[in-house]
Amino acid sequence: MRAAIYARVSTLDQEPENQLAELRRYVEARGWGEATEYVDHGISGARERRPALDRLVRDAAHPREPSPPSPLNR
Repeated sequence: MRAAIYARVSTLDQEPENQLAELRRYVEARGWGEATEYVDHGISGARERRPALDRLVRDAAHPREPSPPSPLNR
């Protein structure tokens, strides 16, 4: 399963690491594998546009299919 996590801090002097650590533990506890992380720094929650959240939504709407394995030539 593919997973994504989103964290946001509203000022540039804040660090999202506490949020990310908790979300990583959540994903790991459920066995979802490695999650793609989307982080907005210095973005107010009141803003309509949040670049990382917008990317997450766009990526979720258009998931990339895994490439088929290449044959091994010997």
